[in-house]
Amino acid sequence: MRVSVFFKQLAFRTSAILIVKVIGAFIRIPLFRLLGAEGVGLYQMTYSYYGFLLTFISGGFPTALSFVTAKNQKQGKAFLKMTSVLLMIAGAITGAVSYLFSQDIAIFMGDSQLALPIQYVAPALCIVPLLSLIRGFLQGIEYYGSIAVSEVVEQIVRVSTMLVLTMLWMGYGHGLAVGGAVFGAFTGAASALFFLLCVLRFHVFRQYQAEGNLQAPVLSMLPDALSYMKMSIAILATRLIVPLSEFLDAVIIPHRLQDAGFSASQAISIFGEISGMATTVVYLPTLITAALSHTLAAKIAEDWKRGKQESVFRRIRLAVQLTWMWGIGSGLFLFFYGKTLGMLLFDDPSVGEAIRYFALIPLLTGIREVTTTILWAQDRKKEPMIGLVAGTVCSIVLSYVLVGIPGFGYEGAIISIVSLEVVAMLWNFRIVKKQNKTAFSVFFIVKEGLGMLLIGLCLFQVLHRLVEMYILFLPQYVQAVIEMLVFYTGIALYTIVRFVKVNKMKLFL
Repeated sequence: MRVSVFFKQLAFRTSAILIVKVIGAFIRIPLFRLLGAEGVGLYQMTYSYYGFLLTFISGGFPTALSFVTAKNQKQGKAFLKMTSVLLMIAGAITGAVSYLFSQDIAIFMGDSQLALPIQYVAPALCIVPLLSLIRGFLQGIEYYGSIAVSEVVEQIVRVSTMLVLTMLWMGYGHGLAVGGAVFGAFTGAASALFFLLCVLRFHVFRQYQAEGNLQAPVLSMLPDALSYMKMSIAILATRLIVPLSEFLDAVIIPHRLQDAGFSASQAISIFGEISGMATTVVYLPTLITAALSHTLAAKIAEDWKRGKQESVFRRIRLAVQLTWMWGIGSGLFLFFYGKTLGMLLFDDPSVGEAIRYFALIPLLTGIREVTTTILWAQDRKKEPMIGLVAGTVCSIVLSYVLVGIPGFGYEGAIISIVSLEVVAMLWNFRIVKKQNKTAFSVFFIVKEGLGMLLIGLCLFQVLHRLVEMYILFLPQYVQAVIEMLVFYTGIALYTIVRFVKVNKMKLFL
C-alpha cells in the first residue's frame, strides 16, 4: 500500500527533530557536570533573555510567511525579501544594545555573572531571526529536507562549540564558562544560515528563474502585505507569551527563592535544576507533536481555504488523538522512572523528583501545540493568544506567591510552570472542540486514556518483577536502562497499534 505523503513528511521531520532534540538534551548531561547546578541556572537565565528577544525580533513572520507561501509562492518570495531586510536591521540593533548594556541587564536579572553570557549571546540576535524566516519560507514550499538538514547542522555546530569553549574556560569562573556555552547559538546559526542561503541561491531561486518572473506586481501585493503584517502581529502576540513567561520566571523565581531563605547561589542552582535539567527531559517526548504540528499546518490551511470540511475534521481528529495518546504514554514513563532518570543522567535525586512532578508536560504541551496550529490554520489567531495570556498571568501570580513561601519554593516553582500549560491547553481544547464538534469525542478520549493508564501500570509492575527475577546480576544502571527501554517501547507500540486499529488504517489518506 502506498504510504501517505503526509506521513512521509511527518516521519522525515520527526527524524530530524529527534536528532536535534536528543543532541540538545544529552548535551546538558556533560554541561551539567561541567558547570554544576549554579552554572546551568545562569545558562538558563541567559537563554530566557535571549529567547524573549529573539521571539520579539522575529515576530510571527516565519510562521506567517509559511502560510502565505503555501497559498501563493510568488508572494512568498516577495515577502521573504522584504522581511529579511527588516529583521536584519532589528537584530543588529538589539544585539548591539544587549552587548553594550550587558552589565545593567545582568544586575536587573539579579546576578552580575550574567554580563559575560549576555555579551556572548548577543551576536546570535543578529542572524537567527533571518534563519527562522528562511525556514518559514521553505516550509511553505514544503522543502522539509533542507529545513531538517539545516537544523541538524545547526545543532551539531552549536553543541560542539558549547562543549569545547566550556571545557576551555571553566577554570575562569562561571561567567566566562557559561558565555562560551551560549556562544554556540551564534556559531550554529551561522552554519545553518550559510547552508540555507546556498539552497536558496543554487536550487530554489534557479527553479523560479526557469519558470519565469515570479515577482508579484506591487499594487496587487499591497492588500496581501497588510494581511501578512496583521497575521505576523497576531502570531507574535501568541508566540511572545511563552518566552516572556520564561523570562519572567528567570527573574522572579531566583529572587523569590532568596526571599524564602535561600542564598543567591542556592536559588540559581534550584532554578537550574528545575528549568535547565528537568524540563529538558520532560519536553523531549514532545518531538512527535512538534513534527506533527510542523507538517499539519500547511495541510489544514490548504483544506480550510478550499472548503474541504470533511478532510479538515479528519486531520484534526487524528492529530488530537495521536497527541493525547502519546502524551499519556510519555507521562507514565516520566512518572514511573523520573527518579531513575535523575540519577542516571545528572546524579541528582532532586532533579528526578522534578521530572516526576512534570510528568503531565508531554500531554499538556502536545495538545496545546497541536490545537494552536489547528486554530491558526483556520484563521483563528486570537484564541490561542487569550489562553496563553491567561496561563501566563496564572503562572506569574503562583510563582510570586508560592515560591516565596519558606519550605515550598521548589514545589511552588514547578506548580507555576505547569499551571501555564494547563490553562492554555484547556482553553485551546475547548475552542477546537466547540468549532469542530464532530472532529472527536471526549468520551472516547477518556475511555482510551483509562485503558492506557491500566496498560502502563501493568507493564511497569511486570517489568519490575522480571528485572528482579532474571537480570539482577547486571549492574544497577544497566538494569534500569533495559527496563526503561522495554517500557517505553511497549507503550509506543501499544499507542501505534491502538491508533491504527481505532482508525481502521485510514491514516490521513
